Formats: sequence, C-alpha cells, structure tokens
Amino acid sequence: MKLYHLDFGRRFSGKVFIVLFSSWLPLSLVAQEQKGVLQMAEEAYSRQEYGTAAALYERLAKQKSKKVKPEQLMKLAQCYREIGLFDQAGSWYARITAMPECPPHAWFAFGEILRNREQYEEAKQQYARFTTDKADSLQLKELALRSCDSALIWKQRAAVITLEPIKELNSENSEIITGVVKDGLLLISNGYRKMRMNGVTERHPAEDKRTLQPYYKPYIFKQYSVGDSNVLLEELFPQLLGNYRFHIGPVCMNRAEDTLYVTINEQDKILPENKKGPVTGVRRLNIYQAVKQNGKWSTPVPLANVNKEGYSSSYPVLAEQGSVMYFVSDRPEGQGQADIWYSEKQADGTWGAPVNCGPVLNTVAAEAFPTINEDGVLYFSSKGHPGMGGYDIFRAIGNRAQWQVPVNMKGPFNTGGDDIGLILKRNGYEGFLSSNRTGGSGSDDIYAFKDAHYFERVAPPLPAETPAKHGTSGGTGDGKDSTGHRTGNGTDKTTAKRKLTPEEEKDKAELEKLQFYYKFNSTELLTESRRILDYVAAVMQRHPDWKLLVVSYTDSRGSDNYNKDLSTMRCYSVINYLDDKGISPTRVYYRNMAKEAIVNGCLGGVPCDEKQHQENRRSELKVLY
Repeated sequence: MKLYHLDFGRRFSGKVFIVLFSSWLPLSLVAQEQKGVLQMAEEAYSRQEYGTAAALYERLAKQKSKKVKPEQLMKLAQCYREIGLFDQAGSWYARITAMPECPPHAWFAFGEILRNREQYEEAKQQYARFTTDKADSLQLKELALRSCDSALIWKQRAAVITLEPIKELNSENSEIITGVVKDGLLLISNGYRKMRMNGVTERHPAEDKRTLQPYYKPYIFKQYSVGDSNVLLEELFPQLLGNYRFHIGPVCMNRAEDTLYVTINEQDKILPENKKGPVTGVRRLNIYQAVKQNGKWSTPVPLANVNKEGYSSSYPVLAEQGSVMYFVSDRPEGQGQADIWYSEKQADGTWGAPVNCGPVLNTVAAEAFPTINEDGVLYFSSKGHPGMGGYDIFRAIGNRAQWQVPVNMKGPFNTGGDDIGLILKRNGYEGFLSSNRTGGSGSDDIYAFKDAHYFERVAPPLPAETPAKHGTSGGTGDGKDSTGHRTGNGTDKTTAKRKLTPEEEKDKAELEKLQFYYKFNSTELLTESRRILDYVAAVMQRHPDWKLLVVSYTDSRGSDNYNKDLSTMRCYSVINYLDDKGISPTRVYYRNMAKEAIVNGCLGGVPCDEKQHQENRRSELKVLY
C-alpha cells in the first residue's frame, strides 16, 4: 500500500490495460525517440508512473538483441503489482525466480502473488526460499508461512454467509464503499466518470499517471435494494468537492450530517526528489473538514493538528459520538508502513495531536480502511496480521490505544485478494464490503452480505422443556437469579429430544461442568483454558451430531456496551480455537451475557479483590442436540 495515493488505482482490468497500451505506446515512443527505451522506463518508474513504465519495461524485455537484467524485470513485475495485474506480475516473477542471479526478495514477492491467487502450498515453497538478515523481513516471512497454513483451514470452513455483488453499483473499474448516511451509501469510484452520470458523460476524465485510470470521486447511492432497477446514484457535493483535480475521498460525516471529513490529494505540493524520509516525487494526502451552516457548506480546510507535513493522513472515521477520529497515516513513530492513529476532539472544536493506536492493532506492514459500527467495534484491513492474502478484514474491540487482539473475519469476508471497508448495519447481521476477489465486474467491487443463521447463532433454539435460565446483574450473589434459578449452564436440567446413551450422558455431564476464566479486559485463552478446549474438541469429535452453546461473561466493571462486546469476543475466541481443532463454527453457537449473572456479589461499588472479579470473567458450555 502506498498512502501517498491512498492505495487508489492499485488494480484494474487487464483487458483495459492491454487495449489502452496497444494504441498509446508507439505514439509515445515516436514522440521521445531521442531517448532509449530503458531510460524512459527508468524515468517513468522513478516518477511512479507504473502503467507507462510497465509497457516500456515489457517492450525492453521482448527485445531479443539485449539481455535484460533481473533488477529491470523486478521493476516490471513490481509495476504490474502496483496496478493490480497480478497474473502478469506472477508470470514475470516465475521467470525471475528461474534465473541463476535471482534477487532473494523475488521469492517473497512471488509468494505474495501466489497467496493472492489462493495457491497456498505453492506460495509456501516460495516463501521458504526467501532469505534475509533483516528482522522485520524475517517477521513477515514467518507471518506469511503461518498465514498460508491458516488460510488452507479457513477455506474449508468458511461461514455460511450470503455475499453478493451489487451489480447496479459496480463498473469495470473500481468502487469502494466508505460509509452509510441517512440518504444511502457513501462510496468512491474511478469508473463512473467514464459512464453517463446524471445525463452527462465526462468524455476525457483526468487520469492518475500511476495507472492511467481516472481519479476517484465520492458518490452517494440512494437505493439499498439489491436488484432494484430504480437506482439513484449521484456525485457527492459536486459544488463543494468538484474543483479538486486529483483523488477525492473517502468522505465521512458526523451523526448530524452537518460536518464532513474528506481525504484530498495535495493540489500544489509535490515532494522534491531529493527529500529524505518518505517516498518522494508524489502528492500526499490530507484530511479536510467542511461545516454546514444555514444550509450552506463551508469551503473544506485541512485539519492542521491532524495532518503532518510530508506524510499522508487519510481514511477518517468518527467514533464515540464524534469525539474521536481514527485515521491512517504513514508518519514516523508508527509500528510499520501505515498505521491507524486517533485524535480527540478538544473543547474548542479543534482536533488534538494524533496518537498511535499501538502495537496490538498496528503491525510492521500496513493497516487501512477503518470503520466503526454502532457499538463502537472497529473493523479494519491489514496486511500484517495472519491473513488469507492481500488485505484481510479484522474485527477488534477497544478504543484509542487499548485494543484486544484483532480477529480475522475469515471466509467469505476474506479471500486471497484485497478485502476492505466492511460496513456493518445496525441490525448486526447485514452489511457491505469491497473486494477485488475473482469473479467481480471490475477491479474493486462492492458486495452486500447477510448472515442467514445470525439469530440461530446468537440465540439458538433450546428444547422447549428447558428455557434459558441465565441470571441478570440483579443476582443474589449466590449464583441464583431473581427467580431462584441457578445461573450458568452446568446446572440446567435439559430434557433431551432423544434418549442419550450412558457414554453420551457421561460426556455431556463432564463437558457442562467446565468453566474457564480470563484476565481483566482480555479475550486471550489462558493455558488452562486451551487444555479444557482440547478436551471439548475431542468430545465433540466423538459426537458429530452435537452442537455447542458457548456462554461468556465479564465482571461488573466497565460500561454495558463495552462488556457486551467483550463477552462476544470471548465467545469468538472459543469458536476460533475450536475451529482450529477441527470443530466447524456451524456447530457452535454463543450468548454474550456481559456482566449478567454475577456469581459472587461483586457488583457496583462492592469491594472485591482481583481473584473474586476473575470468578465472573468466565465462559461456560452447554450441549445442544
């Protein structure tokens, strides 16, 4: 990811690329015939005009009279990677890795391409050949190898989710969803500018010289229904944002929709070639703010305290009722190539100095595309956490610089390609994401998803004779709820739909006695918890028709919403661990009970030591059949 262009135009249709260059390249070469092809290729590459450079390097590589050096072929392959033509890049990496003088990093790059194609066994072979003495590179190699192993398992156990492209939105180029407002979906596109939009066709849209594709603009889609022909798609605030020449967006808005924050390419500043530090010769990104007063929008102004001279700031998203802004930046003091940062809104309405979200969230690679759902849960994409390839979508709970370990959303949300910008609707089981996965209309496409089994998974049907008897935060302190029923799964007397064998009765009783605990504000499974779950997995494998209900709790400290999310993530920790042990997530349901059913009276201001609080931070199990 190159934040100086917001990762825009990083991929597009190979057909478009080939047709375009078949007509362009000869004219360009004639116009500059005084220069050699190599010199022109090197100059274009240094300017990061990867589309132009690719065509020139390709021409050079096909000249039989000259031997092309491996570093020149590496630049050719890198050009194709930058503009998302992974098949072409893979072909050249295969040629390079067969050369005796193959540069070591070519094997890693080829492994990345193979992982994008979901050829995980082949990718592992290439990663294994990569050698380096750099600690960060070794860390990425180990991460890539682990990711391939995980992806092979995740592909076999993808969640049952309905995920369909929104055909009315997707062009042959790129569309990326960025948010939801009262009137519809916010998105950015570089494809609509070649289409007939609101009765007008823009015949010669300005092009990004990196990819020779149009610049992105923000749009609003005012029709949610997939398959509805009555689609209203408009450019977003053309009078306000239409005068900017380069990439515009993403855009986010506050809840009242009277303040917007938009990412805009610097209009005039181009970093000089001899500048030290960040990548040079490019236009950086800044976050701008505009305010609506008396029905009119103010001119967007850059956020002085958020943006940093010489570095990019992008992808703004608001949280905590607009009091905190998360964004992405490649500035120094981060964890890696691009990190998620946050800024707090001050009493005078300005934004405070940015703070890094920390090493739990951010990695030595790149994080991007943050979104926040109604419950304050963060979704973001990363290349640095274990994933299936490209950008993977992750879920994390926490805030500011305090985060739980992010959870990979796995398939079908993630693929070997780039999967980005997950937006979850308020109902909790429908949403949108963008992806360049195989089978789309163009490069990035927008998809709608729905978890058809959401309600089963959150509140699975129990036998009619046995209602769920979980207590509330008004418990008596002796493990009973206000009705006198014992809390927890271990003591429920379930009337089975069929008679269990003696062996099943024994296994069920043993399993439902189990409880395991968590550290404060943590979802991590402790060593003893993992030992217990190994036993649970063995029992579930002996009884393949059984299903399992995981019920997780927190102690009484913290807000209701935060503890609800925390108990959910504890359930996910259990489900993911069992998944890795061969128990399909379709067999495991959960309930996020938060601080309900406190077992020892440690409520509110009651003084309790840490050991007493830990008795409430637990997960329990119930067999369903």
